[in-house]
Amino acid sequence: MYLSVFDTLPRPLSNFFKRYPPRQIQKYSSKIVPVDDPTQNPFLPTFNPATNAYRDPVYSLRRQSDLYKMALKFDIQDMLPPIQKRFGEEKKRLKPIMRGVKYPKGTVAMRTRQDRIEKREKAIANMDEIIAKVKGNRYRRRIANKRKFPKNLF
Repeated sequence: MYLSVFDTLPRPLSNFFKRYPPRQIQKYSSKIVPVDDPTQNPFLPTFNPATNAYRDPVYSLRRQSDLYKMALKFDIQDMLPPIQKRFGEEKKRLKPIMRGVKYPKGTVAMRTRQDRIEKREKAIANMDEIIAKVKGNRYRRRIANKRKFPKNLF
């Protein structure tokens, strides 16, 4: 049954499954293991314990992504060994948010806007005192009279 299904897959994917059986049949390691380990993952590097030298993975990241995308089209990506690379929504979810997006710097005008508004409101509230300081006592008396007798619009 499995053979007939795997024969319909694209050649690179069927060759991969001939060489490395699906995850349901054989268990693969999700971390770096020695060269002679039977659970060796073809997508991860391996190391030789005698020489402590690391070997590159059998499949490069580009070839891994090609295999994964082909398997995704046939909805058999779960049969592949654990993969280093992330795709689609998972990649977007794990990607850190840039600091400039999280806390935008903005322009100088945007950053100082609130201070300028507060300063302007304070100046408007104290406008009579500021003008009286410049113009003198006569202006102060006029302001006092205005407050005593407000204009009636009707």
